[in-house]
Amino acid sequence: MKKLFLLVVLLFIHNFFSIYYYDRNILYFIIFTAFFNDTIAYISGKLLKGPLIIPRISPNKTWTGTIVSFICSFILIIQFNISLIMAVLLSISLFFGDIFFSHIKRKTNIKDFSNFLQGHGGILDRLDSMFFFIIILNFNYL
Repeated sequence: MKKLFLLVVLLFIHNFFSIYYYDRNILYFIIFTAFFNDTIAYISGKLLKGPLIIPRISPNKTWTGTIVSFICSFILIIQFNISLIMAVLLSISLFFGDIFFSHIKRKTNIKDFSNFLQGHGGILDRLDSMFFFIIILNFNYL
């Protein structure tokens, strides 16, 4: 698990800087989309409730919040002239990035990745959904 975590982090860093130097606007799009997805998932999950997805890994993540955020993120992504298949992959990757890092936190008994954003899991929790998104998107552009 540690090797997989390190590989994902290294791929993210490499792809982050590749996109940064290629076109910063794409990087802004990634950040906005990830924050948008997280916010929609949180709000719709809290308001609409619903069954939990994987309570032992992510105790508050609901199917309702995930489905609503997937649909909203998909609609947002296709507005940027990204193909339907790529938009589906990117929308799904937002969820898997979040779950992957939640799993890492549970395995290592870490509640938050930092204390910078109290009650929000830290900075990495704001970025976790971007990890797979940026890797997949980079294959599309570079």
